[in-house]
Amino acid sequence: MQIREWYLDAVDYNQESLLLLLDFLIYEKKVLAMDDDEEKLRFYFQEKFRNRMNEHLKEYKERLELQTGG
Repeated sequence: MQIREWYLDAVDYNQESLLLLLDFLIYEKKVLAMDDDEEKLRFYFQEKFRNRMNEHLKEYKERLELQTGG
């Protein structure tokens, strides 16, 4: 499965946290691309990254909300 499929499924099923993660990794950090294999995404699901990734995502979400006024 490609990242694109993960992204489309996240949109279809309204998975906001997954969309935030994908947006962050694709557009902010530029470490993933839509045509990458899902194994690249699974790397970021490792337990050892969880706390730090959650901090990054919280900051990213706050920046997005400030930019959009939401």
